[in-house]
Amino acid sequence: MKWWRHVVAMELRKILAYRSDFWITFLGQTLIQLLVARALWQMIFDAQGVTEMQGFTLEMMSLYYLIVPIGTRILTGESVGFLAREIYEGTFTRYLLYPLSVFQYKTTTYLTYSMFYAFQLLIIYTLFRIFIAQAAFTFTDFGNLLMGIGLFFLAATTYVMMALLIEMISLWADNVWSLIVMLRFFTSFFGGGLIPLTFLPSWTQAALEWTPFPYLISLPARTIMGLSTLGEMGKGVLILSVWIIVFVEFVKLVWKRGQHKYTSVGI
Repeated sequence: MKWWRHVVAMELRKILAYRSDFWITFLGQTLIQLLVARALWQMIFDAQGVTEMQGFTLEMMSLYYLIVPIGTRILTGESVGFLAREIYEGTFTRYLLYPLSVFQYKTTTYLTYSMFYAFQLLIIYTLFRIFIAQAAFTFTDFGNLLMGIGLFFLAATTYVMMALLIEMISLWADNVWSLIVMLRFFTSFFGGGLIPLTFLPSWTQAALEWTPFPYLISLPARTIMGLSTLGEMGKGVLILSVWIIVFVEFVKLVWKRGQHKYTSVGI
């Protein structure tokens, strides 16, 4: 068995250690977020006296806010401080003794969480289509779902590189929590996690076009809903791939300079 299989199996055992608590919390959060979002947009649609806004009907908006919370979990993977916390505690030393790169290991553990949340999205979306939307689950819908999940994985890879870059600042700074929270806020706001990006001013959408943010949440969610074209998906894959390469090089550079600052004593 290759090393990554051992790592994935170990992380899945951690995730499933408290299965009941995990699923109850997950379903509770998902349903609450969906109900709150639907109630809010119901009032907005009623106040405007319309049945469609920026290409979204109320039902489409409900589906969007069902996909986005789970998609955000795919994106953000393991947890806040997944590397910085271990640097502060001094337990980061163990990764330096492993027969593989610390970044390979941490990226694999991070994406294992993303994989688990992707499985949840597959189940929740299927149940929504069958029992709530009461619509036939066609081959096209299934294809859109798989492509959307694939885009979420590519987005998660981009996000973990950004997170690694920020969390390695903890080799110099005593606290990077605010920077991590800032990254999450920018990702949610400019990535379409709070509102669909079509509701933002056109100049904002144009300014974000070549950044990774519109392709982290909005594009995968719209792909699952069947609202994105092959051209948009291809552009998203290209832009995310380029940003992954850029962030990987920055991570290598920061680690090359920062590893000499690591004392392994904890704080």
